[in-house]
Amino acid sequence: MCPRAAPILGAADGDAKGPAVSRRSELSIFSSGPAGYRRRRRVLPGVNVRLVMALVILASLGISAWKLIPSLFEGEKTVVAILGTDGFLAGAVVEGPNGAVTSADDGSAALEFIAPATLYVSAPGYVDGSFPIDEVPLDRQLHLQLDPIVVAGRVVAPNGIGVAAVDVTLGDLETTTDEYGNFEFVEALAGEVTASKTAWTSASMQWDGRATRLDLTLEPFLVKGLRVDGVAAGDDEKYTEILRMAESTAVNTLIFDTKDEKGIVPYLSNVQEARDIGAVADRYSPRDAVAAAHERGLYTITRIVTFQDPVRAPVRDDLALHTTSGDIWRTVQGLGWMDPTDREAWEYPLALAAEACEIGFDEIQFDYVRFPTDGDLSIVVYDEPTDSAADRIGTVSAFLQEARSRLHDQGCAVSADVFAIILSVPDDQMLGQHVEELSWSVDAISPMIYPSHYGSGWLGLDVPNDHPDVVIGNALDGGIPRLAGGAVMRPWIQGWGYSEAQLEGSIAEAEQRGVGWMLWHSSSDHMKEALPLE
Repeated sequence: MCPRAAPILGAADGDAKGPAVSRRSELSIFSSGPAGYRRRRRVLPGVNVRLVMALVILASLGISAWKLIPSLFEGEKTVVAILGTDGFLAGAVVEGPNGAVTSADDGSAALEFIAPATLYVSAPGYVDGSFPIDEVPLDRQLHLQLDPIVVAGRVVAPNGIGVAAVDVTLGDLETTTDEYGNFEFVEALAGEVTASKTAWTSASMQWDGRATRLDLTLEPFLVKGLRVDGVAAGDDEKYTEILRMAESTAVNTLIFDTKDEKGIVPYLSNVQEARDIGAVADRYSPRDAVAAAHERGLYTITRIVTFQDPVRAPVRDDLALHTTSGDIWRTVQGLGWMDPTDREAWEYPLALAAEACEIGFDEIQFDYVRFPTDGDLSIVVYDEPTDSAADRIGTVSAFLQEARSRLHDQGCAVSADVFAIILSVPDDQMLGQHVEELSWSVDAISPMIYPSHYGSGWLGLDVPNDHPDVVIGNALDGGIPRLAGGAVMRPWIQGWGYSEAQLEGSIAEAEQRGVGWMLWHSSSDHMKEALPLE
């Protein structure tokens, strides 16, 4: 049995035709004030006060009341205001005993009826409501609240983990998943639900308008890529060879450079600071390289070495790392670094990233997005505290989140290169890189799993470099379960110093675990024979 509706604030009974939804307290927005009444005159059920008074007057005048009743009440209508989630609702159909009307832009609908009566209200995106009206207020105004149709859902990866920052659409409605992959539509209409995210393959399903929950699984785009350095990208013959290699194998991605380890920007950048500090070198045309790759259906990534910058550090020493004596801090190779804790130092790599996205790259990959490791760290001076792992991890995560915020708006995915050791240990190794936190900050994490970088005794191996399959498999098994956020795992694989069989085995380790891979070779001399065909 439905509860009796108040005469001013109507509430739909349980005889709803749409999906069952929970009433939200925030929808009852007209409970008092001009739009609501807390007091009402007490009358006998079913008796119209004005009608009784009119009959008494007519009787005293000796006039036949029944002949004049229609003229007395002709045009006497009640104004019904229909309320939705955001206030007054236009386009709602209100049906009474004497017909139906549609609410205007201000949510109002005037119709003639005598209480007691039941009004039926329907509107797109709302649960049909029925409102028993026992009496009409003296001012002949009613406010009736409709409940919206609400559908909730979740977007997950194949491993069941929620995927954050997924764009989800349903007709004209748009929303974005939260950090756990959840989403919700209010005022929903039946139609196609589509979930899309950069670096992932879109998913869709039909919603019939009745189910109250929708769950979609999003498959990551599995990158199978080759590194293309600036020199190779600018060599027509060599770049053409790489393109042909991709066309005849399973390779679907090429990875270029926007800024390298030496601080060089290998193209004629329009970023003013790159020009001012003398970082620009004319080695290749990224627009031409990207266009050629896209013509062949290839995904394009560009790499930006972030905080190591031996070109910028001497020129912008106000943003560089310093020693306790005030000198610019340098690595054992004599390379300067920018201060990761100085947000002003972030703007240069972010400007290069924005330009790369405008040029047409699909994804921006930040390398050296960490704290330095190969120098005298005891004398480094930072602008902000870095003593705790939380400080360091927070700094790196904040930079990547800022990058993702800007670059997603431009349509580019964001990834980060990390030391592979962090997949196998619980701490950040003083790098500011930690799998769990990073997986909330980027679309893809790319550990550099190079067996030649592991020392003797790792995993009980005298020479880990001789066992790339074991090293790669162990690292991925340690890191993949720790992806708490929506990032995918996509490793860099050592593409030099191996036989065809070793390289094939390295790639197979990644593919067996359902993740993509990228081959690193400093001069882009890739071994075609070792590449899978599909």
